[in-house]
Amino acid sequence: MTSQNQHADEPSRTREAILDATIGIMREEGYAAVSSRKVAARAGLKSKLVHYYFRTMDELFLAAYRREEQKTFARHVEALTAPDPLRALWELTTDSSDTHLTLELVALANHREPIRAALAQASERIRILQAAAFTRVIDELKLGDEDLPPLFLSLLMTGLSRIVAMDNVLGVTAGHEETFQSVDTLLRKLADRAPRT
Repeated sequence: MTSQNQHADEPSRTREAILDATIGIMREEGYAAVSSRKVAARAGLKSKLVHYYFRTMDELFLAAYRREEQKTFARHVEALTAPDPLRALWELTTDSSDTHLTLELVALANHREPIRAALAQASERIRILQAAAFTRVIDELKLGDEDLPPLFLSLLMTGLSRIVAMDNVLGVTAGHEETFQSVDTLLRKLADRAPRT
């Protein structure tokens, strides 16, 4: 017996299947390989359904990006509320498992203004969130932020971790061991100075 709730969930499941297929194709073949026909085939749907849910490819790409960005934002919130937020943030930002997708989204943003605007907005939002974590640590350690403003530290950590993540995709490792050792030493020193609660 099929309930009304199951019928109500069908559009949402279909939409998610379309987004899953889009992200899967982008990860495996790149954004240029994404077409309504290919997405539909991968999702086990008719291609007309893709256009029913997303009138244009920009709408599809934007919805796929926003869904992934929500997951990334949630992971940042989790990291920044951890007992050692800077270490959790470093581990999160150096995780290169999604770098292929990130590079595809950046390439897509280079050609599609709505994606570029969404990427910029999300980056600003995450940077402000990261700066809040640095502010918290600076306040706890009574360091003062005159010489090392939180947004600068956020940009520094994010930039460094992005280079490491992109290097991993390319197979470049020069300087990685030294970088991880230096960051680990710094994070340990900061953690040792943190007040015990």
